Amino acid sequence: MSERTLDQIAAYIAELERRAAKSRIAARRTLNPLFTRDERKRPPRDFVESSFLYMRACDADLGSRPVPCPVFWLSPDLRVAPLDNLGLPTRELDAGTTYRLTATIRNRGDLTVPSAKVEFYLVNPTLGFDARFATKIGVADGWVQAHGATEVSLDYAVPPSLSGHRCLFARVFSFSPLDIPLDDYALNPLIDRHVAQLNLNIVAQASTFTLDWVHLRNAHERLEVVPMSAAIVRTIRNEAVTGLTLASATRWREMQGGLAFDVERGDGRAVETRQTETGLELVSRDREAFPLDRQAVLTKRVQAALKAMEKGRGETQEFKALFKEFRTMNSGSARTRVTLELPEFALKPGQAVALNLIRRDVATGEATGGIGVFIAGPPR
Repeated sequence: MSERTLDQIAAYIAELERRAAKSRIAARRTLNPLFTRDERKRPPRDFVESSFLYMRACDADLGSRPVPCPVFWLSPDLRVAPLDNLGLPTRELDAGTTYRLTATIRNRGDLTVPSAKVEFYLVNPTLGFDARFATKIGVADGWVQAHGATEVSLDYAVPPSLSGHRCLFARVFSFSPLDIPLDDYALNPLIDRHVAQLNLNIVAQASTFTLDWVHLRNAHERLEVVPMSAAIVRTIRNEAVTGLTLASATRWREMQGGLAFDVERGDGRAVETRQTETGLELVSRDREAFPLDRQAVLTKRVQAALKAMEKGRGETQEFKALFKEFRTMNSGSARTRVTLELPEFALKPGQAVALNLIRRDVATGEATGGIGVFIAGPPR
């Protein structure tokens, strides 16, 4: 493109901006006074065009944070299916098989996003969110209209090192218009509308199930193993799940005492765990890291800032120092590996027990992570 053409485009954009500024001045003078005569008592704010990219954490999610989902780790906007049978989503990956990873990207903003980029990550079943403990599969992109949605997919041949039970994370961003995640490492849909996760696994009874518990270096959290409600099961659109006959929650309560845990702490950290009635409690200590009370304050301030920005009551620049401190806090993540030894449930062929493995902050009582697990009997 010639320099003359670029100059013409720049001049045209400048002219449009001058017209817009002139129209806003005229609206404030002639139209705004009309809005003081009704119960609202205030005129509308100036229109500021922007995109608003997000992926849903549940069906009710519109991108606003805090997330409106009691279970946010089973995103309806992510799926994985073998390339030779795209109608059969799966959570078990076979080495040498090619799978299509798909994310539905939504845009609640007024600007079209011509190149929304999606990063796909495969991770071990995980309680927590950190790109450093995940395998980045690749990046795909797609065009997302204003107030629209599009599917972005990536085909991937699974190597032996990534076969088996895996969970899928995705993160969307755009440079033009600028619409980027809050954190470089944290993959946290509780805070960030740009992130979604699909933590769903089907495992056999009387087997072991290993997960990564990703937490900050100062942490006091619980792992709770609880029955999955029927309402949550109905939201899972996966043929491998819908084809199972669910056993009653009483079956889990009868066998719950047979659940055992093996904890691999690693890297010499001061981590203590103890088994509870519903699972496991973890305490991690590091005098050099952010203390628990500071973590809670920062998280609440960031949530308030994001809500204010969504409502047009602040700009990113105003919260630059806050977001920087929040990223610094998240830069110190650690991983504790936990293996669950599952009991024998005497399940019939095609029958399953549905559970949620919930990571919960002890101080606030809030769920901060989770994995959906279906313990299945022998195949039909």
